[in-house]
Amino acid sequence: MRFLGVSPVAIVLVGVLLSLVAHDASGKSTSPLDTTEVRCWREDLAFLRGEMPARHANLFHAMTRAQFDSALQSIERVLPHVARHQVVVELQRLAALVGDGHTNVSPWRDTSAVFQQLPVALYWFEDGLFVRAAAMDQVTLLGARVLQIGGVPVKEALARVRPLVSRDNEMGVRAWAPILLTMPEVLHAVGLSTDAARATFVLETSKGRREVAVSAAGRFPLLTGETDLTWLKRPGWIDARERAPDPLWLSDPQNKYWYRYLPGTRSLYCQLNAVQQKPEDSLRVFFARAITSADSAGAERFILDLRLNGGGDGSWNRDIVRSLIKSRYDSPGRLVVITGRRTWSAAQMLINELENLADVVFVGEPSASRGNVYGDSKKIVLPNSRLTVRVSSLYWQQSDPRDTREFIPVTVPAPLRFADYAAGRDPALDAAERVGEAKK
Repeated sequence: MRFLGVSPVAIVLVGVLLSLVAHDASGKSTSPLDTTEVRCWREDLAFLRGEMPARHANLFHAMTRAQFDSALQSIERVLPHVARHQVVVELQRLAALVGDGHTNVSPWRDTSAVFQQLPVALYWFEDGLFVRAAAMDQVTLLGARVLQIGGVPVKEALARVRPLVSRDNEMGVRAWAPILLTMPEVLHAVGLSTDAARATFVLETSKGRREVAVSAAGRFPLLTGETDLTWLKRPGWIDARERAPDPLWLSDPQNKYWYRYLPGTRSLYCQLNAVQQKPEDSLRVFFARAITSADSAGAERFILDLRLNGGGDGSWNRDIVRSLIKSRYDSPGRLVVITGRRTWSAAQMLINELENLADVVFVGEPSASRGNVYGDSKKIVLPNSRLTVRVSSLYWQQSDPRDTREFIPVTVPAPLRFADYAAGRDPALDAAERVGEAKK
């Protein structure tokens, strides 16, 4: 059903935003836009209305032009009643509506967004949403399971931020929803808080159920680059694995690529954290050296870990694939690739090629993309707000055109549970090291 040509989604959006303003806590950070700001945002929206269809490879591959226009009109309609951060969040929703991960508005890597960070870092483990790390003054929250946010059950809280996540599949939601839930502006915009600088959580701790109110602890740190660096331990914060040894996959995330021989299981472990070249050590030379080292040690399997790899330049994948398929590890049970929710973009292109050309076993959890997908982001910088909107400029078809799989399924599932993380255990690597054992 439609009302006056406006979609039901647009009607709900207007109602949500207006209700948030009506119940908003007073303060500068949540004050409605003034007349000049409203005019500037209208100009930005008009600019976006022309630029997104012009620069995207096919903006209407998952939505109609009417839906796009309706979403823009809905944002424009509420501009006099909302604060700046609410406009940014609605632009996230608009970008996510397009239906591909490379079309996005990402406050975590945009200096113009100026969003804040609550003093907790959350992660969606296999057994629930947990406080993975916390600022030192919130150390008692470390390791707690999140039950509610803003009086809403965690399942509903995740559902409220899900429409803000630009993604190629649901693994993108698992990756980014917990991050959005630590931004107080986002919580306020989706009705999980009445204050854009504070939030209330209900947690399950070792001492029982507990309700806590937390305030913003500074600007949200920029997450730029292709490698997932969210696991790095932050100054002034404490991590749940503080007293445990670093698992191998988190031991050197800032190193683009490296390897180590694991004599206990006769495996060569190779971590590729970005599809990028080191000036002093090309990917072609590096993989040739890694394979030679594996051969010299008598390795039984080559394990390639892509869990922290969010992409780079896919043109370099050819050198990687050639090295692997020419080696003795391109045989049953010898080539193992570990993937996860942050394996995306050029890293996804790499596993697509390996699935097509090599005898490979995938371990871990599914990647964040698929064989046929829109990619290669191009930036649109809005003229007044300077906010960056990214759009996909190319369509990549690496699988059969009839392949509708949302991701390449893992052969050996090995999800991460909170207790394993806190203890420094790595179920995915443990599983990878066992691949092929039954054939001995």
